[in-house]
Amino acid sequence: MPYLIDGHNLIPFMHGMGLDQLDDELRLIDLLEAYFRKIRKKATIFFDRGQPGADPIVTRGFVTARFTRPPLIADQAIRNQLRKLGGSAANYFVVSSDHEVAAFARRQGAKTISSREFAAAINRPGRHEATPKTSPNEDLDYWLMQFGENS
Repeated sequence: MPYLIDGHNLIPFMHGMGLDQLDDELRLIDLLEAYFRKIRKKATIFFDRGQPGADPIVTRGFVTARFTRPPLIADQAIRNQLRKLGGSAANYFVVSSDHEVAAFARRQGAKTISSREFAAAINRPGRHEATPKTSPNEDLDYWLMQFGENS
């Protein structure tokens, strides 16, 4: 199953990475390319705001990174991609801790995994494939959002 990943949402959970680093996106792309090559799956990583003059699409092996241009942000780009996929969205994992993105992905039929869970799976020795798990808190947040309650 291919993955759609909210890149800036994932970086804070990765060992040795932070959003304050100048090369955080490229380091994440390299790390994820090695991971996805190992498990033989494809992934698209979405980032907010690409560098001025830089290519908005970077492809490395099993990974494609897409840098959005304002006013578009990564969350919207992920939603747009899921819409384009239509019924095929059910064949995708979406990695994000953004509750709105995750809820939209589930409504489109995609499987979701939080950035924290995904990072934990690929940061640990042996790096087994990360698979989505639905936690009670994520389900609760989803239903509260559906019914207009704030958690």
